[in-house]
Amino acid sequence: MKISLICFTEHGFQTEKRIAKILKDREYSVCPYVMGKYAMQAASMDHEISFAPVKEGTLSLWAGERFADSEAIAFIGACGIAVRAIAPHVRDKKTDPAVVVLDEAAQFVIPLLSGHLGGANRLAKLLAETLKAQAVITTATDVNRRFAVDVFAKDHGLVIDDMTLAKEVSADILSGEPVGLFCDFPVGGPVPGGLFMDTLGQRNLWITIWKKEGGLPPQKRMLRLIPRCVAVGIGCRRGTTKEKIYGEIQKVLEENRIDIRAVCAISSIDLKSSEAGIIELSRELGIPFLAYAKDELERVEGNFTESEFVKRTTGVGNVCERAAMAACLETSKTAKLLVKKNACDGVTVAAACFFPELFSAQEETS
Repeated sequence: MKISLICFTEHGFQTEKRIAKILKDREYSVCPYVMGKYAMQAASMDHEISFAPVKEGTLSLWAGERFADSEAIAFIGACGIAVRAIAPHVRDKKTDPAVVVLDEAAQFVIPLLSGHLGGANRLAKLLAETLKAQAVITTATDVNRRFAVDVFAKDHGLVIDDMTLAKEVSADILSGEPVGLFCDFPVGGPVPGGLFMDTLGQRNLWITIWKKEGGLPPQKRMLRLIPRCVAVGIGCRRGTTKEKIYGEIQKVLEENRIDIRAVCAISSIDLKSSEAGIIELSRELGIPFLAYAKDELERVEGNFTESEFVKRTTGVGNVCERAAMAACLETSKTAKLLVKKNACDGVTVAAACFFPELFSAQEETS
């Protein structure tokens, strides 16, 4: 996680130094900046921290650049300075970075933007704890110690299908309205207060990799939370384009009603580790490409679609099914082959999923 810091006074620079050390010790990527005459003087005389200067009058421009390249921004100064700097760049809670503000004496830490999805609340609590400051948290679910859909989704890597409906679900929980919970995976512990397993409410949560069609009753307000737990195994002829590979993946997932947002990895045999089409597609989708040696694929247990031709070519009787399972087994001991080999025009596609860990005693709220 990349966190950019900025201060404006000499005292603010000393606080920025403390924050930078705290975050670096926790292996965050920290980028310190300074603005203002006295902050610049203090920074120039200090050899413990490398900083970048920001010219007077360019703070909003700086903030816009940090919105594009940072997951979080910490202002050490007045709230008003931060608000004016970020105002032109605020767009969407799903994409805006976390923004926190600290006074230069480090007495208070205020999450200003993206408290839940961006992680500003969590960052504020971390800094407050280590600086012996007070975190000023204002989000309703935190204040009332209730289950928050967006926090739960962020913590478990779930995609929220409908942000408007997510807000309505959170409002129901805050007002005491029962919210139904349906889950296609094992639930590891008690569910938080306000959620009721396998009981339809006015609004409901459905943790699933499946698309809406053919699922739970559509007439009920059903918010899908999509785990990224599906690996797609690929086999292809040398030189197959990324467009061809992606087209086959989309077709197979669509035919099997699997939401493409559930895909967390593409996998194949190491003979394909330099296959440009798969590499480019992996980069474009922002998911890893995992390549396995023949021996690793052979050790994967299961009932696979074996081919003598594939075995003569690669040394193993099936690539795509075994590779999909191998990718899932890296994360969990429990994995399932969802889609067996589909072959079309030189591309083979299979899909497997692992079972994400959902809910625990620590996640239960009153």
